[in-house]
Amino acid sequence: MRKTSWLAGIVVVLIGVAAVGARAAGTTSGKSLVLVQSAPQVAAVDLGDPGPSAGDVLVFRSELLDTTGSQVGQLNITCTQAIGAEYICRGIFTLTGRGQLSVDALPTFPQPVVGIVNGGNGEFQRTRGEVEIRPRADGTTLITFELFG
Repeated sequence: MRKTSWLAGIVVVLIGVAAVGARAAGTTSGKSLVLVQSAPQVAAVDLGDPGPSAGDVLVFRSELLDTTGSQVGQLNITCTQAIGAEYICRGIFTLTGRGQLSVDALPTFPQPVVGIVNGGNGEFQRTRGEVEIRPRADGTTLITFELFG
């Protein structure tokens, strides 16, 4: 019983320390941002053997819309095919008058994927987080950011 009480006390202290550290780092206030990517323009560079193979490059450009359908920016993505069906992608989300967010992801097209928000500028300076990227049947993509910082 004494060992359990001691362990519970340590856990409570660690949670408190983590909460204070998170507040000091500015990471406790999350912000959601929901966007819709219009059907993209796509260009492909087929390197090596004809057809999909490691090193092939896909480049996408799309308009970004808010949930009411109003244009709020644009998205530029470059993806390089890895070995197998996975790609290594970097997307730059430019939100008009607000700034840019940089996202890395490892999608297997056309499956949903969670990407990493690794920075931004303007309103998004020092921002980090995750982004859920969910392709839809109509050719658009629902993009939900969970941002911190």
